[in-house]
Amino acid sequence: MAQARRVKSGKWRIYSGPEFDVVRDPQSGAVAYFTSLQEARRWWQRLQPDDPPLNEAIKCAWCGAYFGRRMSYTTYAGHYYHPEHTPQARNR
Repeated sequence: MAQARRVKSGKWRIYSGPEFDVVRDPQSGAVAYFTSLQEARRWWQRLQPDDPPLNEAIKCAWCGAYFGRRMSYTTYAGHYYHPEHTPQARNR
């Protein structure tokens, strides 16, 4: 399964595999960067036509950080949060 994440530069990268390794362009070997999520989705669909559509990785609704594979999260009102970032935890 693959997922897209926005990096600090504002560009998008695709991560894939069991360890979510960064995806490289098969022709150049360089890390593939994209200016938009839609561009990343189109590129991935051409590269992996049998894979499901590329989704953005789950991120915290309060701080915007993406969740790692082993990171815990909770949901509140349909959004994902780090446990300490839920509205109830911040209002204590």
